[in-house]
Amino acid sequence: MMENVENIVFMENLTESHLVDATVVDIQWERVTVYLDVKVEFSDGADTANPLIFYAVNGAYKARAVFRQESVNGNMYRLSLNVTNPGNAHCVPTGNYSLVVCQDNQILAVAETDVQLALRLQECSRNFLYSGKARRKTYAVTFLIKEWTETLPFVMHILHAKNVGMGDIYAVSKKKPKFQKGKFKAKKRKYAFGLLQKMYNHYRKKYKNNKKTVLFLYEGNYNMASNLKAVVKRMKERGLDEEFTVLECAWFADMPSVYNMRERFQNQRILMKNLAKANIIFVDNYVPAFTRVKLDLDNTTIVNLWHAGVGFKAVGYSRWGHLAAAAPFLGHRVYTYGVCGSKQVAHAFSEAWGINSERVLPTGMPRMDKYLDKSHREEKTKELYEEYPMCKGKKVILFAPTFRGSNHPDAHYPYEIMDFDRLYDLCGDEYVVLFKMHPWISDPAPIEKYGDRFLDLTSYPDINNLFYITDLLITDYSSCIYEFSLMHKPMLFFAFDEMQYSISRGFHHDYRLAAPGKVCNTFDELLTAIKNKDFEFEKVEQYVSRNFEVIDSNSSDRVIDWFLLDKMPKKYFDEIEARDEEMRRMYEQLDFISLKPVKPEDDNVDDPGTEDTENKTDEETSN
Repeated sequence: MMENVENIVFMENLTESHLVDATVVDIQWERVTVYLDVKVEFSDGADTANPLIFYAVNGAYKARAVFRQESVNGNMYRLSLNVTNPGNAHCVPTGNYSLVVCQDNQILAVAETDVQLALRLQECSRNFLYSGKARRKTYAVTFLIKEWTETLPFVMHILHAKNVGMGDIYAVSKKKPKFQKGKFKAKKRKYAFGLLQKMYNHYRKKYKNNKKTVLFLYEGNYNMASNLKAVVKRMKERGLDEEFTVLECAWFADMPSVYNMRERFQNQRILMKNLAKANIIFVDNYVPAFTRVKLDLDNTTIVNLWHAGVGFKAVGYSRWGHLAAAAPFLGHRVYTYGVCGSKQVAHAFSEAWGINSERVLPTGMPRMDKYLDKSHREEKTKELYEEYPMCKGKKVILFAPTFRGSNHPDAHYPYEIMDFDRLYDLCGDEYVVLFKMHPWISDPAPIEKYGDRFLDLTSYPDINNLFYITDLLITDYSSCIYEFSLMHKPMLFFAFDEMQYSISRGFHHDYRLAAPGKVCNTFDELLTAIKNKDFEFEKVEQYVSRNFEVIDSNSSDRVIDWFLLDKMPKKYFDEIEARDEEMRRMYEQLDFISLKPVKPEDDNVDDPGTEDTENKTDEETSN
């Protein structure tokens, strides 16, 4: 950001007065968020009524992050910082950072390190792998003690490192091959991305003055559905399709088997044209084009109507440190807004996308409007009983787990861990079991010989409708619990691979605490829980109260009113403005040059750690 000299605020250095002393006593991590426990001691002349502000100030005496205050207990402050997004939708830049304690425009203290913590700082440091070939790129957060001092000044060192792989340790020759396939692919990809940018720029210049043009963008391997479909339908019901130009466009994942190169080019051309036409874009999934093309974000509003509620699986930046994790700049960061069911869970979305939680708003999920409609429920319940009469008069168990594997091509479910004979016997005359496997799982459940009590409904189009006749849901890490919880019915969680899944994939929350039902690690435990009706049902109501701020059929209207008609509630607008102003002031105005030590004229030794090592941009780092 360019700095206007007239607006620079030179922070007054009062550290020598010792009005405040600050000591970092503990460091903890929760995924990409670091928590600092800071002990603050006030002298007799200190202003204890004025709140403290904690900045991360680099070697060039610029603040690049402000810590959030999670809690204050006496003289102990719990601070937090999301290193992937300190408030400006970018990672904290490379540099050596001191923890500086301020009030208004005064510097009161530079934090020291507790002696016991100093002995284990390396244990508290983190290296976050990212970007596909993760061994070649890392974002390192290392905690240090500043050298050449008589005390223990606290330092947080951040480094964006790339191309740090060891290469092929089994190579027998140092001679490089004449043709390096990897470099050729990189050049080809760079050319393709450049072509997309030229397409977008061309069309944007032509359509820049478009007003009230709305684009609904969805993944091409399915028809528009879920939240997007609900909002379009409601717009038409309200006659807003006459006031707004409504565009619908599909994007395709990078799977050459789906279509040939000519078709791919044609799809990308259409996509760039539609992106350029729209001044409001709704999506419900990750769009690779947002990473590859610089959009006109000053004149375009992008709203993510995420296709899932809050489940367990970590996605986006919540997966940093795992193989194939997101690069420092990812297309999620371009969202102007996102939606959720409750402000209590907004942080889970904002962390995953790398945007501020103030921009994740509790409109509710539009797809829930039809789901909660009484007449729709009665209609679908009647249809299901007519189509599947074996369910009528019985208690229905719905088995709906997520897939195993890294992605679509290797998606599967290990049916061998289930004893279908014992499950069949347990059903007796009381239960029937419906199997709704994840659509990526190609192999059906082997239940042909159990046809009088088991039924495979994987091909049934809408799992939400099945919830109306379901008495017990059995799942594992699926987000289907979000909708089902509003039926106020019991759930069981068959998590036979809980430890492996938590380590390899990662969770947003502690799995056992967040699961709205009993967790079973073995098939025996699962059968016993069904037999004894041991569901830990009280967790369902706790889950609902945490995840739903409003339960009604008006979510689509809120999305339309808040984002299309500019009727966002003032309290949310003010929170967004306040956070943006905080970041603007920190980046463009505050100057901590008064912290720079005064040296004798004949001292030519550089002060360690004061060089400005800040990286240029996250985009350059991720290339």
